[in-house]
Amino acid sequence: MRSEREAQDHFKGCLLGGTEGDALGGAVEFMSRTEILDRFDPDGIANYAEAYGGKVKITDDTQMTLFTAEGLLRGQMRGVSKGIKSFEHTVAGAYLRWLATQGYENYHLPVMLDGWLYQQPELHSQRAPGMTCLSALRDYEGAGEIAGNDSKGCIG
Repeated sequence: MRSEREAQDHFKGCLLGGTEGDALGGAVEFMSRTEILDRFDPDGIANYAEAYGGKVKITDDTQMTLFTAEGLLRGQMRGVSKGIKSFEHTVAGAYLRWLATQGYENYHLPVMLDGWLYQQPELHSQRAPGMTCLSALRDYEGAGEIAGNDSKGCIG
């Protein structure tokens, strides 16, 4: 059985590895394979390239991953400290904090703009978030409600 320290290392490695891949791929996120090969070389992108005003810039995918992790951690800590283990509220709150970093607000709920992650200025940068995600979070009415949208995919 894995020790707690090993589990933490695995979680950190997963987050860091995903962030690295996202920063590498950010420059080619919306390009076709042909465009990538034309811009770089026959092996594709192998080094960090300019994206979002610099090199090694993460996309909204990593931003959302970090806020998801924050929501899960808050839910776990709420369970430890108060005996209330529910991730629905804490993850939704984290997503609404992310929404605020993108310059939008929820139409229905007050949002606590607290926590270390929200305080990071680098995360207050729009990285081409999908309109479906933004509209669903702006319209979210609270726990027990389903975020509404008519999306048929992740582009939109």
